[in-house]
Amino acid sequence: MPSIGRPLAEIPASPLTAVERLLQQHRHENPARLHQGKTVFTPCATPRPWERTEFGIAAHEHAPPAGVPALRERFAEAATARRGTPVGEDEVLVTGGATHAIAVVLHAVLEPGDEVLVLSPQWLFATGLVRAAQGVPREVPVFLELSRDPAYDFAATVEAAVGPRTRAVYFNNPNNPTGYRLDAHQLAELVALARRHDLWIIADNAYENYDFSPDGFIDTATIAGAAERTFSVHSCSKTYAMPGARVGHLIHPPGLGEVLTKWSLHTLYSVATAAQFAAFEALATPQEELAARRARTAESWRRTDEALQIPHTPVAGGLYTFLDLGALGDGKAGDAFVRRCAEEGIGLAPGRVFGEHCAGWARICFTAAPPAQVHEAVLRINKIYQESLHAD
Repeated sequence: MPSIGRPLAEIPASPLTAVERLLQQHRHENPARLHQGKTVFTPCATPRPWERTEFGIAAHEHAPPAGVPALRERFAEAATARRGTPVGEDEVLVTGGATHAIAVVLHAVLEPGDEVLVLSPQWLFATGLVRAAQGVPREVPVFLELSRDPAYDFAATVEAAVGPRTRAVYFNNPNNPTGYRLDAHQLAELVALARRHDLWIIADNAYENYDFSPDGFIDTATIAGAAERTFSVHSCSKTYAMPGARVGHLIHPPGLGEVLTKWSLHTLYSVATAAQFAAFEALATPQEELAARRARTAESWRRTDEALQIPHTPVAGGLYTFLDLGALGDGKAGDAFVRRCAEEGIGLAPGRVFGEHCAGWARICFTAAPPAQVHEAVLRINKIYQESLHAD
């Protein structure tokens, strides 16, 4: 049999699948699946028949590789309103979720062996996507340090990690899993660093609608000097509560549409037409509704923060907080705690999947179940923690 490429050989299957198996193994009637990154909100759009004149393409037709023009136009209009500067339809690529958008960028900008600085802790599939593109991920721990001390000189840490093969820097903001939010000054430092070293910026904006800070979400591309080197990744999964549709989009620097569309064409051809129509409809969701969901999410965080008796990261945005389990022992404490919670019908995500330095942590999603169930699960998590803390 011919050999196959090895970029993903060292990457295990999704660890969240393993947590799900643990929950099923213990057969709880109504487990709290707080390991998942989701909300209990209803989707902002559900599939229905449409007329060709409304969307510009029939349901049975495949969409163009770059996306249905009507949808690209709506994404561009939203970006223009958000940024305050014109974004053209030709700067938008419709993708199969944020995952596909990031993959397309990495394949387009990396040569085999190029490095990507991944600000860490990071979304759990980020480093795998770099490896799949034949790149080398280099985790740069900054978010836990910033969570403890917002004045931490994270830019110096990132700059020290830049090497001769560094090609790009990836981060998500607000951060999954810590809930930390880089502010305008910190983003400006990151952009200045990228300009000094001529790096691409891959800004993962999956949680843009869940920024709880007074200033609200900041699009990295609006920072002076950033637009020309920033790939802005957006997802319908979180903002519009439609993860099953698998629709996201990428806003890229001018002049890169052709190469990015080529990579999208040769990995997916095009996002399903029905899914693109669902996104088209979701974009008509009133801003008041999105703001109400953000407020309900912030309230879920407040309740969780008040109830948790385990050290955890403060949250300025997103759907998660990171539990510090260091008091339970060595680096394996995180996995052991996740297993113990699963036995009690509570799903948590093991910290090690978010960074090589995070084995003593676990992620909890405070929006993955109704508020009452989340609160009850948090009380049980506290009990398990206290029992583990005082175990012989």
